[in-house]
Amino acid sequence: MTDNNYNIDWELAARILSGEADEIDRGLFEEWLKAGKENREEWQQIKQSWEKGEDALIMKTIDTDAAWEKVRHFTVHEPASMARKPSPRIRWWLSAAASLVLLLGLLWFIIPGKDHHKSSLIVANNTQEEIVLDDGSVITLNRGSRFSCDQPFDDDQRIVEIDGEGYFKVKSDKEWPFIVHAGGITIKVTGTQFNVRAYPNLNVTEVAVLEGEVEVSASAKSATEILKKGQTAFFDKKSAELVIKSSTDPNILAWLTGKMSFDETPLPVVAETLERVYGVNIQISDTTLTGEKLTARFSQNSLDFVLEVVCVTFNLQSKREGDTVFLSRATP
Repeated sequence: MTDNNYNIDWELAARILSGEADEIDRGLFEEWLKAGKENREEWQQIKQSWEKGEDALIMKTIDTDAAWEKVRHFTVHEPASMARKPSPRIRWWLSAAASLVLLLGLLWFIIPGKDHHKSSLIVANNTQEEIVLDDGSVITLNRGSRFSCDQPFDDDQRIVEIDGEGYFKVKSDKEWPFIVHAGGITIKVTGTQFNVRAYPNLNVTEVAVLEGEVEVSASAKSATEILKKGQTAFFDKKSAELVIKSSTDPNILAWLTGKMSFDETPLPVVAETLERVYGVNIQISDTTLTGEKLTARFSQNSLDFVLEVVCVTFNLQSKREGDTVFLSRATP
């Protein structure tokens, strides 16, 4: 594939993984595989990272030069003197959709023995992702969320960032605080379970504690609030106001469990829950519907089933266009 049998040709690799390779490409690839055991082992590692990262979604334009350096740093075991940058044509392939998916997958699955590498994971709009950190903490991300941190953690603290929604189960260690930066606030814990909702397009960041307690602050200068089990913090990004309420949304984890419970719940609130669970946008065109209230239970039902129940209950009709659902009064 290259002059050096142990250097993978990333342009050809991208075509192979994306299914765009022709017969000549496949012949060159097979020749490279047969050139040595190291090549076959390297390819297995690349395929595994591709498979684990195939649902990744590019949220912004990637600097391919910088991205290449990160990929090479994580995946190439040869001495620095043997490493080389890709040609402009290879960088073009790296910026193609298939190559970018590979790129993101490789960025997350760090090669053992490398210390203090920046790790990032971008979750596709149609999936959830569970991450197990090196300290044993587990984070489950909702669709459309981005999570990043350094692995392994520093000795004095564990710092992570999230844009979107995630359920945190933090490994307890009172001497090793776990710090989350999310939507304008800082969350400090030593071991607990909580849900963070901090999508960039929302004006309010929410933190709901399911077990234990956390410390929440809006800035380094603001007072720290203690949030205990059963409490929720709401941070208004515009006013910078932090409000604590002694209750949690009964459907706070519905996006994770698929279970929803509504007791005389206003229809707009029902719609918000469905948006979080199914990743859709629900538009209620008739303002008279805002006063309707739903009492129902759902357990891992499809969106079509839930919408059918809602429509039958309130004599509505629904129309779906892509990821947007329109609800309106049924015509006679």
